[in-house]
Amino acid sequence: MTENAEILRMIQNLIAIGTITDADHARALVKLDVNGRKSQWLPVPGVIGQNHRGTNHLRPGTQVVVASPSGDPSNGVILQVLYSGSLPSVSTDGAVDIVQWEDGTIAKYDTNSKTMTLNSVGDLVLTASGAIRIKAGGKLSLDAEHISALEDS
Repeated sequence: MTENAEILRMIQNLIAIGTITDADHARALVKLDVNGRKSQWLPVPGVIGQNHRGTNHLRPGTQVVVASPSGDPSNGVILQVLYSGSLPSVSTDGAVDIVQWEDGTIAKYDTNSKTMTLNSVGDLVLTASGAIRIKAGGKLSLDAEHISALEDS
């Protein structure tokens, strides 16, 4: 390969869009297909803040933006996850943030109405050192020193 061709290849590899082909959730790694080339195992971006950290299990079929330092795809770093036709955003309202799991369970917050909604298709377990007020359409079991049942919320 000529020097110019090698430089062009490195530039083309600096930033690309890839699709996740495999995931190792225990090690927080994924493999990508980038323009027909298979990547090595690459680290999944973390959800880490000053006061929290979360799990970000990426799934096969998800599109990502990947940067390859020095133009070497084996050193790729996932910069961002992209919505796609097969994995669209779960909210089209700019005031509503939603986390949705595969089984349909959602955690939703609407900043306009100041409303937090949790909808679990399975059991929901709440633990608090303070008071809890709950409205349930099904069975509700409580274990506490004192329980107050109110007719109106």
